[in-house]
Amino acid sequence: MKKLRIVVLDDNTDYLESLSAFMRTSTETDQFIVTSFTKAANLRTYIQEGQQIDILLISTSLATADLPVKPETTVITLEDDEVKGKNEWNAIYRYQRLNQLVSSILAIYYEHNEVAGKLLSRSKQTKVIASYSASGGVGKTTIAVNLCKQLALTDAKVFYLNLELFNSTRLYFTSAEDQPSLQIFYYVKAESEQLRSKMEALKKYDAYSMVDYFDIEISADEMLEMNEKDVSTLVNGIVETGAYDYVVVDLDSSLHERNIAVLKEADHVIWTIVNDVQSQLKLKSFFAEEEKLVGKENIVKDKTLVLFNKHLGTSMPQIDSVEMSIDGYLPYIASWSTMQSSTEVLGNEQFNRELQAIIRDKIIANREGAAIGNREGN
Repeated sequence: MKKLRIVVLDDNTDYLESLSAFMRTSTETDQFIVTSFTKAANLRTYIQEGQQIDILLISTSLATADLPVKPETTVITLEDDEVKGKNEWNAIYRYQRLNQLVSSILAIYYEHNEVAGKLLSRSKQTKVIASYSASGGVGKTTIAVNLCKQLALTDAKVFYLNLELFNSTRLYFTSAEDQPSLQIFYYVKAESEQLRSKMEALKKYDAYSMVDYFDIEISADEMLEMNEKDVSTLVNGIVETGAYDYVVVDLDSSLHERNIAVLKEADHVIWTIVNDVQSQLKLKSFFAEEEKLVGKENIVKDKTLVLFNKHLGTSMPQIDSVEMSIDGYLPYIASWSTMQSSTEVLGNEQFNRELQAIIRDKIIANREGAAIGNREGN
């Protein structure tokens, strides 16, 4: 992976040390090589020595138009007050949360240096996990959001993407930023060269779950208009940032084109069933018709983990007729029927203990070696 070489010039030593430490130790640390200076003369010497700089962050008080930076260097000023910019350079407010500051920096870099941005191939194999069931009400969103948090607790960087017709993201994840992310679909459909920069600008971070996500307002029209190409562009756009170990995609129970596209794209499919005839019959029916539905037999089946949710103790060793075993059991949590807050859903020790065991056995254990999925086009 090509790492971004970031140089910071700031005479505020406390801020400089805090920013440099964050960029060296954050979950994006494998993306950056950070060098810092407190004196402009030392920076000039560094530049004259021919050192490469992809991004130059510079305090407004030290920014001068005669700095000998190369045209390909993205120069961003660190502003103490409202962003106004200087000398036609880009500017950001220095005192925003550091993870948001990094996202703002990357958004500017990708927007003004798209060709270079595309060279940032991922340094690790990002896994796409689809949470799906052909039956509604089985708890697949509950599993998806808890999966995100439990993966994050293993020191993984996780992105949650909800593609349900009527999404419930705001019930589980919240952020200090209030700008909605719905416009991401515009950049996807327009195949915009700004897609990567807009992803950085529009993503949010939930501090409790330690998960990035899009705060997508409910818009059935947008979801119904998404086709397989749109889904591939969006999912792979997130993957190709190189910032995530896992992208968890939450789907509704329909067989809409966007859902089929994710099922084909995913490395793992977590299929949730419960102890009723309907959810089990629909699972069997889907895989009996898999070739007609997705164009190839076993393309989804071979990477599917069947989870029995709301389990009360009766085991089901195999799903008849499609030769699929239950990969894990998740307990019935009675208190969730009157759920009052996201912390109640994301903080249940009994549920998450069982989910962590499944993660270790079925997901993390498969990160090394060959990918489980059959990513089309790869």
